[in-house]
Amino acid sequence: MPLDDRFAALLHDAAELAPDPPAAELAASARRRHLRARRRRTAVVAAATAVVALTALGTRLLPGADPGPGSTRLAPSGGWPEGITGTFMTDTLVSLLPPGQITAAGGYGTNDGAVPGLPPSAHLLYDDGQGAGMVTLSVDRVALPISETTAGTQCADPVESPTEGCERTVLPDGGIVVVDRLAPVEPMKVRKWQATYTGPDGRRLQIWEVNATSYGPPLSRPNPPLTPRQLTAAVTSNAWDPLFAPGAATTPAPGNSPEPSGPSADRIIATARALLPPGTLADPGATQHTTGRAHLSVTLDGRTSMLSVRADPRRADAASAARVRQAYEHGDGVDPAAVRTPDGTLVQVRQLHASKSGDGPVLRWIVTALHPDDTEVTVAEWNGTDEPNARPGTPALTTEQLTAIAVAAPWRH
Repeated sequence: MPLDDRFAALLHDAAELAPDPPAAELAASARRRHLRARRRRTAVVAAATAVVALTALGTRLLPGADPGPGSTRLAPSGGWPEGITGTFMTDTLVSLLPPGQITAAGGYGTNDGAVPGLPPSAHLLYDDGQGAGMVTLSVDRVALPISETTAGTQCADPVESPTEGCERTVLPDGGIVVVDRLAPVEPMKVRKWQATYTGPDGRRLQIWEVNATSYGPPLSRPNPPLTPRQLTAAVTSNAWDPLFAPGAATTPAPGNSPEPSGPSADRIIATARALLPPGTLADPGATQHTTGRAHLSVTLDGRTSMLSVRADPRRADAASAARVRQAYEHGDGVDPAAVRTPDGTLVQVRQLHASKSGDGPVLRWIVTALHPDDTEVTVAEWNGTDEPNARPGTPALTTEQLTAIAVAAPWRH
């Protein structure tokens, strides 16, 4: 089960206590995305939001009991080494940080808590004397061999996440480190920096931090506490080697298999262009390096909107695919059951409003289709140059036209 599952559930609960109206929308979005097993940066944001909200409530994330020195056998249920505790996760993260004050620290080890088999993680508040900031670590695995199309190995897409800078480094062993410095976005206003390391053995670690003790005002400092160099040193440290015992990256347990890579951005753009209504002008802008998703500006009948298209191949294991299909067929507690087309494609149509009550103008129009071969396609539309700053107004394409794109057969494998 991907890391998104745990944090999406936490976020859903935390949103009920959050003062900011968009929190509920973020919770719903995270819930949908984790069901679709998308290991994308937005899910990471959701994870950070959940942990921060719980930290603000004084909640510690179930640290594992430390059994002392032990084996690193592969856990039969989770595919992660046994003997990894929440204490190990927290202590290791603390050991990799510069001197400073640590508070509200907690972590998950192997099979901690009520949901066994989830990847280990850790979080804490770190203060270098200039104000505390939240720091969170997540771990994951990716399919081998890694390449420039592997998720997490490219800088964040500024259309989805406005940035203030990004550093991408290919290490001598073939590993890739990406440090994104994300720009503050209303209404949260926090500045978020994250370092993602994808190793040649399939390991993926990410540390993200914000310049606040919660994912929103008040801000505690101008920038997050760790520099890009410090983030890189922590995320690439061999202190995390016990998490990736020999064989763990290539023999994960059922339900924890690395997800297959999606199509390239160029392929998605070409397919989407061919499916646009007649007379639509499309402009994908600069070259895009994202895997499994792409965006393009579309103009029709004098109206211009931004279109984001995602194409996710069938899950690597049958159990995950079955869970996703069941959520479509019966609803997932966030969305109702999907509508079935004559060829068996399941379709969900959503509109996201500006407030968590569902009032106010619609800001995003989203159509998601689960095809008979379990390929999943999401087509989202909004007005504006980037998704976080979407504006109300009549979009260029109708939901019927978005649906026609999402359910088209060329997406299938």
